[in-house]
Amino acid sequence: MPRSRFLSLFLASLATLPALAQPQLKPAPEAAKVSAWLRDLPPAKPGASFFGVLGGISAAHLGPGVGVVRQSGPAALYDDAAALEGTRQAVRMRADYLRLLAGSGVTAFRDVQNIPWGLVEVSPGRYQFEVIDGILSTVAAVDGSFVGTVMPYAAWDLAAYAPTTSDMCKRLLTEDFFYLQHDGRMDRYRDEDAYLRFLERVVERYDGDGIDDAPDLKAPIKAWQIHNEPEGDQCGLFRNDVAAFVRLMQLSADAVRRSCGDCVVVNGGAGIPLFHENRNPVPAGVNFWRDYAAMGGAASIDVIAAHYNQGKDPDHGNIDDLEYQIRRLRELLGENKPVWLTEFGVFVGFGGNFSALPEAAAAAWYVRFYTAGLAAGATKFFSDAPSFVQIDGTAYLPYFVNKLLDAKLGGFTSAKKLAAGQYSFHVNGRDAYVLWNGVPASLHGSVNVTDMYGNRTTVDASSLHPSEQSPLIVEPILTRRRSVR
Repeated sequence: MPRSRFLSLFLASLATLPALAQPQLKPAPEAAKVSAWLRDLPPAKPGASFFGVLGGISAAHLGPGVGVVRQSGPAALYDDAAALEGTRQAVRMRADYLRLLAGSGVTAFRDVQNIPWGLVEVSPGRYQFEVIDGILSTVAAVDGSFVGTVMPYAAWDLAAYAPTTSDMCKRLLTEDFFYLQHDGRMDRYRDEDAYLRFLERVVERYDGDGIDDAPDLKAPIKAWQIHNEPEGDQCGLFRNDVAAFVRLMQLSADAVRRSCGDCVVVNGGAGIPLFHENRNPVPAGVNFWRDYAAMGGAASIDVIAAHYNQGKDPDHGNIDDLEYQIRRLRELLGENKPVWLTEFGVFVGFGGNFSALPEAAAAAWYVRFYTAGLAAGATKFFSDAPSFVQIDGTAYLPYFVNKLLDAKLGGFTSAKKLAAGQYSFHVNGRDAYVLWNGVPASLHGSVNVTDMYGNRTTVDASSLHPSEQSPLIVEPILTRRRSVR
């Protein structure tokens, strides 16, 4: 049966089905132990949470359209009415998953595939906005925000190159860069002017200023990330040509700022472990951001994007390395700039090619690493969405950890690392401590204690025994001074 005919019948069958109910949250075993108040606590309002996700919604969530793009290229999707309608339906249906995520405060969505050049400008001058328009409509359903991650790759722009022979690039073509797979080419973009025309056009379409905006735009894009992990030495990356990446960031930042005065520019996420820069010899690529800053690149960045994926390693990373990654990037790119950890987190239960943690251990990991990241200067964390809730509604304990930390630390005005595993935050005129390694000497007397399940008790500080697997949030009880007359 021809593909278009099959898709037409499939969509027709969907139309005859009864409307599906909103998927219900189904707590996994550890999540089922969460206290009633935390379970019922309203999530942070959109824009007020520390937390976003990867894998919530992106230009890779195209349903049947993904196969068409892989097999025949991006233009084929828009030329096939049935495939395009199937894609639109898949994007609309993604709203159910976003609502589940929003229940934990997650309404910020970022991926590598958010605004792929070649999926929007499918041939020179031919722009197809249906996919991105549909995604933003779905994001708007949860009052969400969408990071415009721009990857400067289009198959037609790479046509002069031979198909890639690199095993790494071939693998990437099956993953993030699916829209290049049909042509099999992955390398440095060629036509700089064409790329910049594309960038200005998409920024203008989605900036929400009322000028040449997408129809019925309710979720404008206010953050534009240029590239992702540019420090590699294959697939058109920039390890051996830092100056070229400085130029890409400068020209891109100028284009974004011309079109949208209230948008922020985010660097391609720093994926290289900067905490290796003190090794001898320094591993290849580790000094990329040092060289980038020395060439004046910091001025092109409003928000610093850092990656910390070591939570998926067999040892699941360590706090010192996370803090070094954030601190060093701030030293290089701007001490007063916000830091987003645009790739972060651990997997729960099963991680495929990566190492995962049991549910409770993953929740404790998030408490510790969120805390250290916030105190070091991070303001937003984008973790893999299935670490919180699965598409079927199965929710893990980290889902409720998000709610808990937003409630306890949201709006903090200062933070300090007191010692390893001991952090203090000043929140709404009061102090809150997050502890997993002993108790600071300054903390004494009666305190309110909350564990990662939301269980609350009042005890004497001397009786506390926090640990890495049982971190605690501790709040001193303020006593009123008796007035003397």
